[in-house]
Order: sequence, then C-alpha cells, then structure tokens
Amino acid sequence: MSSTGLLSGTLASPISLARNLTLFNLTALTGAALAALCFLVIYRLYLHPLAHLPGPFYAKIAGYWRTIRYTRGTWHDDILELHAKYGRVVRVAPNEVSVVDENAMRQLYGHGKNAPKTDWYSTWEIPNTAPALFASQDKKVHAFLRKRVSGAYSMSAVLRFERWIQGCLDLMLCRLKQHADRGEIVNMSDWTNAFAFDVVGELAYGEQLGHLRTETDVHNVRKNIYKGFQLMASVGHLPGQSRPFNNPVMNRLRGLFGGPDPFASFQEWTIAKLKARMNDPGSTPREDMLWHFNNMRKADGEPAEFGEVLIEALNIIGAGADTTSIGIRACLFYICSHSAVYRKVQQEVDQYYHDNNLTEPITYLQCQQLRYLGATVKEATRLLPSIVFQLLRHAPDNFVVDNKVIPPGTPVGISPLAQNRDRAIWGNDADVFRPERWLEDEEKAKYFETATMTFGGSGPRMCIGKNIALVELHKAVAQLIHNFDLEIVDRERPWRIASHWFAYQHDFNMRLKFRGGKNLNTVET
Repeated sequence: MSSTGLLSGTLASPISLARNLTLFNLTALTGAALAALCFLVIYRLYLHPLAHLPGPFYAKIAGYWRTIRYTRGTWHDDILELHAKYGRVVRVAPNEVSVVDENAMRQLYGHGKNAPKTDWYSTWEIPNTAPALFASQDKKVHAFLRKRVSGAYSMSAVLRFERWIQGCLDLMLCRLKQHADRGEIVNMSDWTNAFAFDVVGELAYGEQLGHLRTETDVHNVRKNIYKGFQLMASVGHLPGQSRPFNNPVMNRLRGLFGGPDPFASFQEWTIAKLKARMNDPGSTPREDMLWHFNNMRKADGEPAEFGEVLIEALNIIGAGADTTSIGIRACLFYICSHSAVYRKVQQEVDQYYHDNNLTEPITYLQCQQLRYLGATVKEATRLLPSIVFQLLRHAPDNFVVDNKVIPPGTPVGISPLAQNRDRAIWGNDADVFRPERWLEDEEKAKYFETATMTFGGSGPRMCIGKNIALVELHKAVAQLIHNFDLEIVDRERPWRIASHWFAYQHDFNMRLKFRGGKNLNTVET
C-alpha cells in the first residue's frame, strides 16, 4: 500500500467513526424524544390527575387543541357543543377544565370565595402603566383597585352622566334617520360600536371621539382594540403569553419595518387624550369618569400617578365599549327575529311616550317602568353575553361538580354563554328566546338574577361597568324601536360572530324606516 493510501485510510477511520457516532447520537436522541412524547401522551391520557374527566381526545393531549379554536374565533359554538356532548364537566386542555354548574359558579365567583385567578390574566397586563383591575390576581390589590373607582361606576354617578350618553344616542339616531330616508341598508355592527365608543369618550375623556360624526373608525381605535383582543385572548395559555409579541425588541423591529402595533397605537392615542385633558382641566369642567380617576388616591393617601389614571382610562375604553355594543346588537337581533316580541316591545314603549306626554327621549329610570322591555334585555343578553370564554380560577378544596372531583389548584372556569343556557336553571327551553320567563313568577325572576353570568359572578367579581351597560342598553333599544321600524336584511345569515374573548357580531345589516316621531332630538351633524 502506498503512503498516500495509508494516510487516507488513517484519516478516514476517525471521520467515519465520527459520522457513525453522530448518526448514533441523532438516532438515540430521536428515540429518546419519541419515547418521552409517548410517555407524555400516555400520562396525560391515563395517569394525569384529570384523566378521569371527559373531553375530546386531542384536548387531553395538548393545549393547542383549545388554542386553535380560540384563534379561529368559533368558541361560542365550540363551548356549547362540548358541554352538550360531554356533560357538565369537560377537560378542554391537559390541565384545564370547563364546567357548567350553579353551585360551582358560586364557589368560583361568589363573594368571599377562595378561588384565585389563574396566571392567564397576566396576559392582559399593559406595559408602562399600573396594576389593572381585570388582570389583578391578588385579592387585596383587586379589592383596593375596585373600591377606589367604584364611585365612578355607581348607578348614581352613571345617571349623572346620562345626558352625555343621550347626546351620543341623539347623534346616532339622527345619522341613522339620514340613511333610512335614503333607503340605505345600515350595518348596525358599525353603528352600535361607534355609539358605544363615543359614549366612553364622553365619560373618560370629556368628549365624543368622533366615530359617529365622521362615520369612521377614528385613528383605527376600534380596529386596534379588536386586534389586541384577538391576540391576547388566544396567546394567554401559551409560554410567555403576549410578551413575545409585546416587548421593547418586537416594538423596535415593528418600527424599523413599518409593522402595525395595536398595543402601542392604542396606548399612545389614549395618553395624548389624557394629557390634553389633564394639562387643561378648565377646558372640560365637569365631574365625569376622568374627574373621578384624577382624584384617586394610593393606599398611602398620596395622589394617584399618571400610570394609574391611564390604566383606568384604558380599561373603560378597552372593555366598556365593545361589551355594550355586543349587548345592543343581541337585543336588536332577538327582538327583530320574533315578530310578536317586537310588536309588544314597540307598543309598550310607544304607550309610555303617549301616556306620559314625553317630549324628550325616554330616560333610563323611565325605561325601568317598562317591564317587558326589561325582560327582553335580560333574555337577549342571557342568550348572548358579551364574554364567551371561561373565566379561569384555581379550583378550591373539595371542588366537586356532577360527582366528579376536580383536584385543588386545577385551572377551572365557566363560560357565561354555557352557564346562561343551563337547563337545570332555565328549564328545557334554555336555548329559546322567551322574555316571559322573567315575568311569570317574581321569586323565580329574583333567582334568575342571581343565577345569570351575563355580567360575570357576584359581589367583587361582577363586571364593574354593569351600570353603564344597562343604561346604554335600555335607552338605545327603547329609542331605536320607538323612532324606527327595524328589519334584519338576511334572516338566514343575520351576522357573523367571531369570538375572541368577546363574541363580536360582524356585518349585522338592517333596514330602518323612520316612524315620523316627534321625540327625536335634532343634532347638528
């Protein structure tokens, strides 16, 4: 053998050995990974503490099964189908359970109950602000934050704000009349959304935001909030939650490449609005919600910092507008889909205007005297509450639902949509729109009030903006149905729902015909 051949053979041996070792290592690593994966699947299916609970096969294996459905926006259908198929207790992810049960509702969300929020809520924390009421997981912090803003959300305060709410409603009705007079179809998804955003502008910033007047999404506020909810609602269960998308590095990259940042756009817009108002308080000398927020105090009695005021303003516009407009659309849909109900509500409202010689738009307190209107609002929002995702808590000790033990600490939640259709509470016609159920028996109606999850749980866990929503809902529905004849354009496909925490109804097209009433306040548009 030549020296060259000997040398090449000598070199080839270690190279071949290295290749063989590398191949062996890769094979071993692949085998180990597959073995670990198989063990994980077997563990989650048969050995996991939740293995005894029913649920979809793939949901038991990976949380992505649920997250994919969150992302595609079909959870309003998915959650009802899951409980219809599997019962009151459903394992929707390897470590998460959805339940439907009245006693469980009171254990998880009732006053004084020891069921802390899960870290899913951390995804809603907004950078560079302050602790937020909704995202707060510490009960003492939550109680303090809620107490110091409760005055701004009290019914007495909201009734003082009513004239500003009415101003937005006047403008919406006048604009709708213009479109109705031209025989145009109107997208009530846009109009109710614009109305609700202009209302929170009045309450939180001292002025309408211009959505109704310009008939546009001013500064893309609505679009940016929707995109933010799309993202945060879907990634709350993923590692890192929203932080991989909402951090200084990603924000810098978006700036370099011109990418949109709904978080930054929304926050910058809000900061500008707040500073304009706070730098010139005399420009809007009134006791609205921002006035309350500006007068907040810290726990030590010192004035609240700007970040604390900012987070409250972000809260109301981020969560208070879409929820209310969803409720208005739900009411219009169910009323207009049932001709007998429509006639009865319209007759009741018209009769009240006539009997009381009303020359001004009906007020909220006057609406409270209209029992059938009130029943339709409760029934419509029962069937389609704004929130459809589960409100997650850590299961307390001795937590048993439908004879199934759920281990302490397990992330467990109830979807308001699913709970509001529980036949054990609402009867066999739980899925049917029947306002009369709220009027047939006074004691039963009181029970229904305590059993519904339309506004979340009870006590400190109930939606803090409930009073604002109730005032807007009753006034908007009563005045719309008094001033217009309303008709859904496509009864087969009245709208398109996309669920991203909230159940957004898109493309809700209607025909309106002005009834020639004299109680429509004219507004310079």
